[in-house]
Amino acid sequence: MEGLGYLLALPRFEYFSPKTVEEACSLLERYGREARLLAGGTDLLVAMKKGKEAPRYLIGIKALSDLDFIEYDGELLRIGALATLQSVADAPIIKEKFGLLATACKKVGTPQVRNMGTLVGNICNAGPSQDTVPSLLVLGARLKVVSSRGERIIPLEDFPRGPFKTALEDGEMVTEVQIPTPPPRSAGCYRWMTKRTEVDETLVGVAVLVVADPTHERCEEARIALCSVAPTPFRARRAEALLRGKGISEGLLEEAGRAAAEETRPRGRAEYRKLLTSILVKKALTEAWENLKGQEVVS
Repeated sequence: MEGLGYLLALPRFEYFSPKTVEEACSLLERYGREARLLAGGTDLLVAMKKGKEAPRYLIGIKALSDLDFIEYDGELLRIGALATLQSVADAPIIKEKFGLLATACKKVGTPQVRNMGTLVGNICNAGPSQDTVPSLLVLGARLKVVSSRGERIIPLEDFPRGPFKTALEDGEMVTEVQIPTPPPRSAGCYRWMTKRTEVDETLVGVAVLVVADPTHERCEEARIALCSVAPTPFRARRAEALLRGKGISEGLLEEAGRAAAEETRPRGRAEYRKLLTSILVKKALTEAWENLKGQEVVS
């Protein structure tokens, strides 16, 4: 029956279509845990059909056109809550300066899913295997959250509180993702391995960002983030520390891969996932470093 979820009827609910963010927040505050926001619906509606979600109220935000934007001012990239995964993947500025995020967005689902689902929705689903989150973590993303009480900024690293749980409080909604420009002399990469299932869910996902010193001989900074190998996506801090300030060699990259694997906490197929983590971290770091050295040649 699990594979036939798309054939099942939705449970009964009351639908609202607010015209402003303030109205949406007011509805969220009024109905609390019984309400859910609906943007693309690619995760929520499937979960409702399968009986995993049963909100009494759905608050559709498609009419909030002010939240459909991708803007870059030279220092900060801002992506609105209604920007689809496909629009993020296709945006020239994202492909140019935030390429690993474009790669991760292209990995999500099918073309139909990417054209309906939003980046913010993918983040707020808060599943352990959300493909976009590792890339956003190494890019230092943060979320703008608003409510009738005002607004606040949450570092993405602090947003997941467990599988499918977030730091959002009653009445709050995420209105945009904010990503600072990557550091000079940096390059990133996203690599993954999928489960062989009908939905090709990610078995292990690895995002890295490396920063070279001015001579391009040493790693000034390294960021490594993983998904689908712990209750929530996370930064592999111990593996990052191994690379900082050192010249890159194959042996060092293998060591970093093993260290990252030891930081994982996979629930199922643990040894296999740890092995894949080690391999993918090494491959992603190698690709990012080679791209970085290529930048030096071009310049």
